[in-house]
Amino acid sequence: MNGIRVEALTKAYRPLGKVRPVLKGVDLTIAPGEVVGLIGPNGAGKTTLMSCIVGFLNADTGSITIDGRSNDDLDVRRRTGFVPERMNFDRRASGGAFLRYMARLAGVPHDRVRARVDELLARLALTEASDKRLSQYSRGMLQRIGMAQALMLDPDFLFLDEPTSGLDPNGVFLVRDLIAEEKARGAAVLLNSHQLAEIEKVCDRVLFLKDGVIARDEALREVAKITITVTLLPGSYDVATVTAAVGGVLPKNDTVTANVATEGEIAQLVSRIVGTGAGVIDVRRRTADLESIFRGES
Repeated sequence: MNGIRVEALTKAYRPLGKVRPVLKGVDLTIAPGEVVGLIGPNGAGKTTLMSCIVGFLNADTGSITIDGRSNDDLDVRRRTGFVPERMNFDRRASGGAFLRYMARLAGVPHDRVRARVDELLARLALTEASDKRLSQYSRGMLQRIGMAQALMLDPDFLFLDEPTSGLDPNGVFLVRDLIAEEKARGAAVLLNSHQLAEIEKVCDRVLFLKDGVIARDEALREVAKITITVTLLPGSYDVATVTAAVGGVLPKNDTVTANVATEGEIAQLVSRIVGTGAGVIDVRRRTADLESIFRGES
């Protein structure tokens, strides 16, 4: 299976005859089994980009291919799941009735509809609310019913627009687990979210959309970097000995600042410093997280 490929995509809105460019040449790829986060400031074009990829909007120029085919190919659409930021549907229907309707639209075999719906209701912790009208659902419950309909056919391509918006912590954990399951199953997932902590937890890679283009494409395992600052007791150490123990990092103002890749390396670093006879009075860690990078890009 091929993944998702977007090349030189442009899109402009034309309110009252004025041209307002939103996407100005976006390029991206998402491989099967990869979860990619999409972040950027308000108005950067994230929802517009996702709407173009799933076929709700027509791009002005450029190309979108999913599994080597056009994004409007009917087979591709059958294999695609989408969760919008806000679900709009007839609130008079019950959650179970809504999902059964969506199952029939998706082409689930008649004799499998009820069983499949029951599976999804249980997986999204909605079984007890299945007979309640959607008008009685909380914002978080509506988000979960939206996730359920997106997973109806075990999609190969999953697009999530703020899927944890309005969810309580348990709901966030549930969606996090579901995304991990979809990744393990081999689905290509694009996640648009303002919740940077969630992006860091579930995504393999993150795209920074700014001024209509992808300004930065980061593999999160490369982003993750821990900076350690060790404060030494003045007069308790030999500069040359400590410098050699920490791999050539020269103490400055009685502090040693170094980068490590894992939590285990913190203890090793401090142990080497203490082994030189130096007195250690403080150890602080700081993660070079997505928030700091986002601030730099914005």
